[in-house]
Amino acid sequence: MSMIAAFYGGKSILITGATGFLGKVLMEKLFRTSPDLKVIYILVRPKAGQTLQQRVFQILNSKPYMAKFESIIIK
Repeated sequence: MSMIAAFYGGKSILITGATGFLGKVLMEKLFRTSPDLKVIYILVRPKAGQTLQQRVFQILNSKPYMAKFESIIIK
């Protein structure tokens, strides 16, 4: 088990700025390395012409995700 996985195991985390570059990279790293992470809350602002769900799925369909984490989203 990596140090990251051990630290975040069983914890909840809030990420602000999840649609920005660092937020995307942080989420991908946590998804990939911390399978025991309890929950990730993301703060996403609405954008003209897009719902919050559309913005989140837009993130997950971009690199580095390529939709491989889409199945773990709870709406």
